[in-house]
Amino acid sequence: MRSLSNFFLSNRETTEAYEVKRKTAPRNLLENEEYVKDITGLLTAKDFRDRIRGIKQLLLDAEHNQGFVVANIVKVTIFDAFNCRLNDLNGKVNRIALETMHQIIPLLKDNLSPVINMLIPAVVDNNLNSRNPGIYAAAKNVIQALCQHLDNYLLLQPFCTKAQFLNGKAKQDITEKLADIVRELYPRKPKSVEQKVLVVLWHLLGNMTNSGSLPGTGGNIRTATAKLSKALFAQMGPRLLTCAAAQSPHIKKTLEELLEAENTGTGCPEKLWVPRPWQCSRPG
Repeated sequence: MRSLSNFFLSNRETTEAYEVKRKTAPRNLLENEEYVKDITGLLTAKDFRDRIRGIKQLLLDAEHNQGFVVANIVKVTIFDAFNCRLNDLNGKVNRIALETMHQIIPLLKDNLSPVINMLIPAVVDNNLNSRNPGIYAAAKNVIQALCQHLDNYLLLQPFCTKAQFLNGKAKQDITEKLADIVRELYPRKPKSVEQKVLVVLWHLLGNMTNSGSLPGTGGNIRTATAKLSKALFAQMGPRLLTCAAAQSPHIKKTLEELLEAENTGTGCPEKLWVPRPWQCSRPG
């Protein structure tokens, strides 16, 4: 009985250690600076419990003092500290930070644009290759929330960069999300999508072996590359093949194989027509 009482006492103390109280919004510049100093101090504290309190405080502020959080995003200070928690060496802090980010995104939406280029690497670089299933799932949820609640144009360049330079499962996941972005964004920004995403597609096709693997720790990227190819072909039509014809024979051949395999799977096995490459030139 004594040990059971100690368990509940310990559990209560742990819960209380993470509790934060709702604060009123700063009324002047001095209070604002003090507020930023306090939450940044929590987010960078040595004690992991304080770091968790800082994470929870940021969520509470995003819910109830949204203007304050948005105003300080431009200064980056708070999100500099918070980004470090997205890769915290303490797995519990790491997961809670990701789960909190998932909750913050629908609240702040496009107001996150000033920090998006630092936020995406912090979320995906390590977490999407994590062996911890909780961290991996939380990171995927953050990426899904970004795609759902932010203008996908803000995500286009960061996702293209990550699709080229990540390895393993992270590369596959981001490439598949990039395919989703193509479908949503192409009707609004066709030139931007072609300019940025075709570079990624040529990279994937050019480095992928017949089995679909990539050199090093790239993993098997065939399914994700096929999804991206299909998304682009759905928007560009035969002009995608025109552009591919201006690339190396390996790229052109692999793209045709992926698209033909897709057609075969849908009951359309006829060979794809490849027009002459007069619209797309090989990058210099």
